[in-house]
Amino acid sequence: MLFWENGMNATVTNLDIKPEIKPRHMSMPFEQIDTPYFFAGNALLSTFFAALSSTFPAGEGEFIASVRLYRDKVKDPLLQEQIRGFIGQEGHHSRQHQRANEVLRDLGLDAVALDKHLESYIARRVHKHSPKFRLATTVGMEHLTAILAEHILTYPETVETLSEPVKDLLYWHAVEEIEHKAVAFDTFMSIENDQKYLRRMMVWATLFFIHRISWYMGKLLWQQKKLPSWSDIKGFAGFMFGKKGMFTGITKNYLDFYKKGFHPWDHENRDLIERWKTEFYREEQDVGAQRAAEKTKSA
Repeated sequence: MLFWENGMNATVTNLDIKPEIKPRHMSMPFEQIDTPYFFAGNALLSTFFAALSSTFPAGEGEFIASVRLYRDKVKDPLLQEQIRGFIGQEGHHSRQHQRANEVLRDLGLDAVALDKHLESYIARRVHKHSPKFRLATTVGMEHLTAILAEHILTYPETVETLSEPVKDLLYWHAVEEIEHKAVAFDTFMSIENDQKYLRRMMVWATLFFIHRISWYMGKLLWQQKKLPSWSDIKGFAGFMFGKKGMFTGITKNYLDFYKKGFHPWDHENRDLIERWKTEFYREEQDVGAQRAAEKTKSA
């Protein structure tokens, strides 16, 4: 873990708390998705996850870009190694979500158009903001994705009725978000050392996330000319606010970010990485491992 004291970079590395950040080249059979309502037939749940997926290619591209702005300033060799892993993982996530979005588009949920919309928004605005603003926004978004990932891998039964390829994508994306959850934070703090600024930017990132996902859900429903049924509304409310609801489940971890001295690995959840490896990893989807095995055989 990294600590900062009295405005000085006092770096203490706890290797036991730093999991390997290993980019995995996965490929899911998204062609098996045969309905736009791929989550329990529920229009709201399906458009929620389609809206999420639509934001990842452009969003993760900006996450990578914001970290690269600081990469050459980082002196810690371990953090440099983690940055390389972070970039590799986010790049693979972006490509798989692009593939998923293309399939959803062909089914009538044009997540590709929403991705292009966000990409255009970022391109218009990104150079108006300072590197500090951009990386702090990434830190906020990475905290949101990390706590969502923890919730999903802690309660996988809440997404059991997702279409299998989407569920596999979600589990894989979640485990890697946990693995690299501290990289943007550590990069920011090692150079900027301004946690008060991060707390302010967390508010901005949260509002942006809620607004963007809600807006894109509405656009997807409009594309379908779909008015959610009462059953859709009840299912969505239960998923978000029920006993194991997503909003219910992430609230405490979300608020922890605002505590003085918070670090992402204060949420020690490496057990979820092992859970994914034993319960949810699918060797047949691991293109990278297959290629490595073929090279070994031919060597």
